[in-house]
Amino acid sequence: MKEAFKEALARFASGVTVVAARLGEEERGMTATAFMSLSLEPPLVALAVSERARLLPVLEGAGAFTVSLLREGQEAVSEHFAGRPKEGIALEEGRVKGALAVLRCRLHALYPGGDHRIVVGLVEEVELGEEGPPLVYFQRGYRRLVWPS
Repeated sequence: MKEAFKEALARFASGVTVVAARLGEEERGMTATAFMSLSLEPPLVALAVSERARLLPVLEGAGAFTVSLLREGQEAVSEHFAGRPKEGIALEEGRVKGALAVLRCRLHALYPGGDHRIVVGLVEEVELGEEGPPLVYFQRGYRRLVWPS
């Protein structure tokens, strides 16, 4: 069942985000594809964070986090925050430079979700980057969308 479940979910395309939080001097970020908009009124987003993620206690303690929506070409950024470090990649004021958009959120609610925690954030600020194609993850790899010229 577990392998079939993983295979089925690999067949679902998703955008790629980097979620980050800072608590005192400690700043953590992680790649997340389990992200969605939840509500327009109030503006809420939701994401799943592993109970083992080093980001989780930082996010909980800070009570705030950012979500950077990655663009095509930011594969190295995604890999870096997924635990495969790349030289020269860092957060700038809690966000990924060059992202399609950045959402600055206040922690709204936390819910149990098996081996993950469901994090709900109230979006307090939106930064729009330059438009372009998103970074897409599908069948265990990055994919490209046909983008209008």
